[in-house]
Amino acid sequence: MARKRRTDRNHCLYQIRCIATGERYIGLTVAVGRAFLKSVRKRWLTHVYQATVERRGHRLQRTIRKYGAEAFTHELLAVVRGKRAAHDLEMQMIRRRRPQLNVEGTGRKSVRK
Repeated sequence: MARKRRTDRNHCLYQIRCIATGERYIGLTVAVGRAFLKSVRKRWLTHVYQATVERRGHRLQRTIRKYGAEAFTHELLAVVRGKRAAHDLEMQMIRRRRPQLNVEGTGRKSVRK
């Protein structure tokens, strides 16, 4: 019999900051086991890949291309159990902190004024 897939996984809420401009990005990623910092680092490397190889046009990726990956820091803000709770906390943090590099006007990351 196949195992039932878990629905209450840990999620890592993280912040990326551009040292050159002070601009921030808040994001969410699924935690790989208990390696929370490793999960955030892996997601950061995906952002860099999307900026440099895929040449995506979102604000974060454009800023990475402009200043280089070395001009950024990333940090773990919180670990949240469950998808719904994680997404709710992410939206609260985006509304409260108003990160400049999150996508505005499209998708779930838009910040309503």
